[in-house]
Amino acid sequence: MFKRILVALDGSPASNAGLRVAIQLASDQRAALLGLHVIDDAAIALNFEGSYFPSSYVDTFYTSLRETGRKTLAKAEALARSADVEIKPLLVEARGAAVAHAIVQQARKAKADVIVIGTHGRRGLQRMLMGSDAEAVVREAGVPVMLVRGAEHVKRAPRKATKTTAARASPAPAQTSRATA
Repeated sequence: MFKRILVALDGSPASNAGLRVAIQLASDQRAALLGLHVIDDAAIALNFEGSYFPSSYVDTFYTSLRETGRKTLAKAEALARSADVEIKPLLVEARGAAVAHAIVQQARKAKADVIVIGTHGRRGLQRMLMGSDAEAVVREAGVPVMLVRGAEHVKRAPRKATKTTAARASPAPAQTSRATA
């Protein structure tokens, strides 16, 4: 069903959870896997707003962001390779656009059939202040988007024992066969 899968990577635990799902999906579907890391140059604007920093400092910061992206992609390649899945790494700069827009743009360019994104599951004020790239990708993408929550964000309510769960928990009675004469 899927021939080209794009997975967005930022090195976070949620992103790594998305990567693991994308690798499994690529393996199951025998699909090409594209690992995308977007350098968010808005981070520079936020960190340097209203201040003067020498251009060499800004260049060093950009170099650091690129190196972090390369390391993130290298780790993704190693994980995919360990699962016998080929992954093509893509390192792009947002160039003033939102990260979500860069993800969708690369998905279109690569003709991806599905986009996989690990989501941090932010809510309330934290989501309002930081935004949600995953939500923006869902709104903007022309292909299916699979959101994967990181394991650290999944909260499970304790399950009440029901007849069905109690039956599953108890061992099944031994089956005996009778020979008929």
